[in-house]
Amino acid sequence: MSYPDAKEQVRQATDIVELVGKHLELRRSGRGYVGRCPWHDDRKPSLNVNPDRQTWKCWVCDIGGDVFSFVMKREGCDFREALKMLADRAGINLSQQPQFKAAPGSPDDKNTLYQCCDWAAKQFHEFLLRSDGAEIARQYVEERNITPASVERFRIGFSPNEWTWLSDRARNTPFSPKVLEACGLLSQSERTGGQYDRFRGRVIFPIRDTQGRTIAFGGRVLPKLSPEDAAKYINSPETRLYTKSDTLYALDIVRNHIQKSRQLTVVEGYTDVILCHQHGASDVVACCGTALNERHIKLIKRFADTVYLVLDGDAAGQNRTNDILELFVAAQMDLRILTLPDELDPAEFMEERGGDAFRDLLTGAIDALEHKIRHAIRGIDLARDTHRANQALEEILRTIASGLPAGTLDQSGLRAQQLLARLARQFVLDETDVRSRFNQLRRGIKSKYGDLSQPAEPAQVSHNISRLAPAEIELLEILVLHHELAPTALGEVAEDDLGSATAREIFLAYRRLEEAGQSLEFGAVLAEIEDPQLKHVLVQLDDLAQAKSPKAILDGPTRLRSVIRQFHQQHELRELRQTETALEQRTFNEQEELSVLAHMIDTKRRQQGIIAPTEG
Repeated sequence: MSYPDAKEQVRQATDIVELVGKHLELRRSGRGYVGRCPWHDDRKPSLNVNPDRQTWKCWVCDIGGDVFSFVMKREGCDFREALKMLADRAGINLSQQPQFKAAPGSPDDKNTLYQCCDWAAKQFHEFLLRSDGAEIARQYVEERNITPASVERFRIGFSPNEWTWLSDRARNTPFSPKVLEACGLLSQSERTGGQYDRFRGRVIFPIRDTQGRTIAFGGRVLPKLSPEDAAKYINSPETRLYTKSDTLYALDIVRNHIQKSRQLTVVEGYTDVILCHQHGASDVVACCGTALNERHIKLIKRFADTVYLVLDGDAAGQNRTNDILELFVAAQMDLRILTLPDELDPAEFMEERGGDAFRDLLTGAIDALEHKIRHAIRGIDLARDTHRANQALEEILRTIASGLPAGTLDQSGLRAQQLLARLARQFVLDETDVRSRFNQLRRGIKSKYGDLSQPAEPAQVSHNISRLAPAEIELLEILVLHHELAPTALGEVAEDDLGSATAREIFLAYRRLEEAGQSLEFGAVLAEIEDPQLKHVLVQLDDLAQAKSPKAILDGPTRLRSVIRQFHQQHELRELRQTETALEQRTFNEQEELSVLAHMIDTKRRQQGIIAPTEG
């Protein structure tokens, strides 16, 4: 499927009322819907959804667009990612390679896998709540001080200690053993080759994506049901739905709480997250069976600017400093480290000291570089033990050099200068010497993270409707209302005739669609534009055009001829000015100068409505 075809197919398959209504409570208001905007303190519903034009807009935030820009705003992602999310939602395959469409109910059909994971989560959850066979699991949950409200909120469940309990229950469902295996719910015995329930005898923690869909599971062993050498936790293997480095446990819950603060706290375990939430720390998530890595950082940057990483107080937690600092430098984001006292994990800390004490510790969390410095110089007298001090500095500089992306980006260069200045002060050294050694190290080390500093949405020209000239607004309003007139406008007006970049970009979208033989109606053009600011400008133009349309005296073709005439006159004026400049610079010979002057006079007469005198 070609890229333009995919955009149009996804646009037509997605209803904006249904999409927005999944995340916000909407109510009917006239021909449209209104809801409370999640991006400001909205006490009176100010987010409007127009089902006819398939657009949304918040008047207070001055943002809006179509289904793509709503997903981009909500998910903190770019257009391509939004297109993929909406395509997955609609069951549309975006692959450029020709493929057979996955049969519904097959292990290759992602919709079937989503449904199966959700079904399994319900089975585990219901068994924990109601089955006599789950009493041992309910005792464990109670002993961990997990409340019934948290059991419901996180959909905690239990898989009985039986080899085929889940696969037996699936016999009367659309989910075959191959589908269960594709979801990571069944394992294969190396000895017999048969399949068995992967999570048998474990408390189940469903793992969801940012859209709230169950995609995987974590299972906590119950000691009374498993051998002593059994792994304490097991997680789903990576599947078509689940990649552990692209997933954070509870991010689907947390994202609504951090829209204004843009702050996120990362801990290590599922129960750590749950206990933190119970004690009022509603911005806490966890990695799923893997250490925080660069892919997690890219995911986090969509939703947060500041990250608090809570390390267990044991030695293993402390030894992660190097990787943490490298991530911090590469991402160029505010990463802060909190080490819990007395070797407590977050769940234990919450139970012993409570949420207020936890929040107090967070306010004193140090940034990643300071954490690394303190760890590196522990026990070293910087003034006297110069050899060990130099070794510590070398280690820190090497870590920073490993984190910085390759190249000479201005932003990373500025970040490096700030870090080096801090180190020079800390070690009481000349900053020039520190910088010189850093540059030597950086030349010999290639960053293993690439450039994590780039935001999800690349820096672009700022687009605003106030940048448009009146004639540009008139032209674009006509195209919005009368898309059938667009080919005429495209033939008579050039992009160079438009003074603002905003108008040119919108006009170019019409031209790309027209040259590709695609629809030029409003929704198709809105989908063609990927920049969320431009989408918002087009929605504003549509609002203006719709409001003015009932009062318009002239019909569409007449309005278009009038505005085309304005652009032609502006074009002639620019040519006149260029010609006058050329005359002043004496670039013509005498004969050419007479011809040019005559042409200038004819042009000015025509613009002023003066008919040239006839001969004779």
